[in-house]
Amino acid sequence: MIERLGQILEDRLSLPREQIIQGIQWTIAGVAILTFVLVATFIIAFESIFSRFSSTADLAIGQVANRNIVAPANGGSYISEVQTENLREEARNSVQPIYSTPDLEVARTWGQRAEQTLEFIDDVRAAGRYDTIEQQLIDLAAMDYLLFSMPEHAERVLTIDEDTWRSIATEVDTVLDRVYRTEIRDEEDYVNTQLSLQISRIFDTETSTLIYDLTDDFVRPNTFENETATAEERERQAAEVQPVERTFVGGQIIVEENEPISALAYEALVEFNLIQPEDIRFTQILRALTATILMVAIFGWYLARFDTHLLIHQPQRMMILGVIFLIMLALTRALGINGNIYLFPAAAMSLLFVAIAGTHSAVIGTLGLALLMGLVANDSLEVMMLIAVGGIIGALSLRRAERLNQFFVAGAIVGIFNVAVVIIFNSALSSEAVNTNLLILMLTAFIGGLLLVPATAMAAMFVVTALFNLPTALKLIELQQPNKPMLQRLLREAPGTYQHSLQVGNLAEQAANAIGADAHLTHVAALYHDIGKMHSPLYFTENQKDIGNPHDTLGDPYRSADIIISHITEGDEMAKQAGLPQRIRDFIREHHGTTQVFVFYQQALKAADGDKSKVDISDFTYPGPKPRSRETAILMLADSCEAAVRSINPQSKAEISELVGKIIESKRSEGQLDESGLTLNDLRTIREIFVDILQGMFHPRINYREAIGDKPKPATPPAPQPTPAEHVPPVSENNANGSKAPQSTSDPDDKRETREHRVIQEKSTPSPATPRSTAIQQEMDIADEEPMTEVPRLPSLDERRATSTLSMSAVNLLDDDDAENEDEDTKDT
Repeated sequence: MIERLGQILEDRLSLPREQIIQGIQWTIAGVAILTFVLVATFIIAFESIFSRFSSTADLAIGQVANRNIVAPANGGSYISEVQTENLREEARNSVQPIYSTPDLEVARTWGQRAEQTLEFIDDVRAAGRYDTIEQQLIDLAAMDYLLFSMPEHAERVLTIDEDTWRSIATEVDTVLDRVYRTEIRDEEDYVNTQLSLQISRIFDTETSTLIYDLTDDFVRPNTFENETATAEERERQAAEVQPVERTFVGGQIIVEENEPISALAYEALVEFNLIQPEDIRFTQILRALTATILMVAIFGWYLARFDTHLLIHQPQRMMILGVIFLIMLALTRALGINGNIYLFPAAAMSLLFVAIAGTHSAVIGTLGLALLMGLVANDSLEVMMLIAVGGIIGALSLRRAERLNQFFVAGAIVGIFNVAVVIIFNSALSSEAVNTNLLILMLTAFIGGLLLVPATAMAAMFVVTALFNLPTALKLIELQQPNKPMLQRLLREAPGTYQHSLQVGNLAEQAANAIGADAHLTHVAALYHDIGKMHSPLYFTENQKDIGNPHDTLGDPYRSADIIISHITEGDEMAKQAGLPQRIRDFIREHHGTTQVFVFYQQALKAADGDKSKVDISDFTYPGPKPRSRETAILMLADSCEAAVRSINPQSKAEISELVGKIIESKRSEGQLDESGLTLNDLRTIREIFVDILQGMFHPRINYREAIGDKPKPATPPAPQPTPAEHVPPVSENNANGSKAPQSTSDPDDKRETREHRVIQEKSTPSPATPRSTAIQQEMDIADEEPMTEVPRLPSLDERRATSTLSMSAVNLLDDDDAENEDEDTKDT
């Protein structure tokens, strides 16, 4: 919607779309914050806003009295500020504005501007010898200070004879001189009533009108109201008014029945303490507004410091948090403050915030709720402590929101701390109260935390998940089930991609868990991050098996790059149609960032004889954006590392560690992780996790027949499968054909070393006795040796459905072959 509105405004305002969209987003954010503040203030100061719900204020100015209201029995007198102020206001209004003397500088300035304008007209008239009348009119229209009210005046100025024009110009100067000899307070009024009287009568009507048109734009006020002197005079007159005293005898009627209460009568009711003053209710509203603004400022500042991604990149989630906060604020006021605050599950909001947005938002949101509710409860420190302690403890104790039993564990801990708060504020009671009220309060507080808090949080989480399609724990549990239609399609149509996604998910989950990121979300998103490959699965290496690489036969690097890159846009569209949460779609769009498919870029350069000007690198660049959260950045790193290690098949942990380190460093140096929020310590931890897990995934297997000497070893190692194009790290600066990859902003020496290592990763797994350059060339020769005889056509949706059963059968056959091989190996052993 914002994009569409931005397009409309871009067409109409001719401004950059990015600037327009940013302005729209800031406007929406401002309106949302203002709405939040007003609604929260309304909830807090409800009784002050609606006085009929208050037991201390049931009358106001303008209300109709339902009975006669009389003065107290002893009567009394008082100084009526209402009557006195009315008389003072009358005295102020009787003082006319005081104006300063005419400013000569105004006459001098606008007289000079008039002379400059007349000289300009002289120049335009003189240019008529070689300019057309149309050009002269255009020149006159460009004047700064003069605008003709009638077009024919401009034409007449150009066509009249020189003598007539000189007399007109002289009269303009004369009129302005007369005008500025008088006081001009209101420019428009003077021009309409006095200017025409200053023109000489020797001119005919038509000429007088032209002179008027040439003069009116140079008339400006030359005297102004002296606000200071006027205000002083008015206050002097008001100060001379004597205070008015009103006196009532006992039983005298102040307000008659069925009569509206006037300001004067209301003042008398306040003076005799018959109603609560209006300014007290206003003070309560002002307190509520100030407290709300303070809470919003602290909340935003805290998130800007500790959770910037949530504050900037997730406006929908921020809106949901705001709605939940307002609902909990209203419920706490209605059922907690006016009910049983010890039993009310205020800490449920904290657990819900953790499940939706994380611990930081839960902690600061709980403190905000505690602050406002303490204000509502007549500045009660006990209520503030009860809500703050329970909410913060709940946020800190709920470590795994994807496990529903953790909600009850957190609830039990909240109940224990609630009991502690009750003891702090109620242990000073008498012994009899300790045996009764204190024990009841303690039991109530514990039950509220143990049962009501987790039950309310889970029920609310179910509702929020259903309404807003958020990736809460319940939603993620549903999405990770293998029987989900999207995962079933991925298994049938792209089984290699499915297995790759499982392994990437395991890698990413462990890394996210190690650095404190959302491991559950990362794992589930990894299962769906490559669903776009189902559009053309055979063009991705993990799905090719032994059929060869169709890109070799396709022979078009632009088309190949488009197929590879399109799995991002196709995947995002499929996720949108399948109703996946927006947060999951972020992983699909961001897991390749803005990296390039360098293999096909090099092929395009080779076809262009190395001329970079003939190849647009944007055709080989993923659309992005770069990872904007720690979770999406972890998925990017896991995706690249798993694909590279699977392709190269390193033989030791040292090789895996070196390979993983090069990939992580390349992503960091290329700026792909700049917006992710990952620290260097996080990257070091991620590398260690990846190395340990990848070593277990791709450890070398023993050939038992060779081990017992039953079968000679092959002379040369089998050629590894080509690396999937979308997972290939960027190639070296100088590739096999001599062409160069795009330059980077990082240090050239560092980039050269990184890219040379990437070629090694991408192309070969040489034996210790084979130089890497030779292994690379052998790998390329083997990969190009037997291309497919024809390029497979991209299947349609109906064809993919029709062949889904066949794909599943192929997976089963492969599983059977693996089982047979394992049996033979066991027998040989």
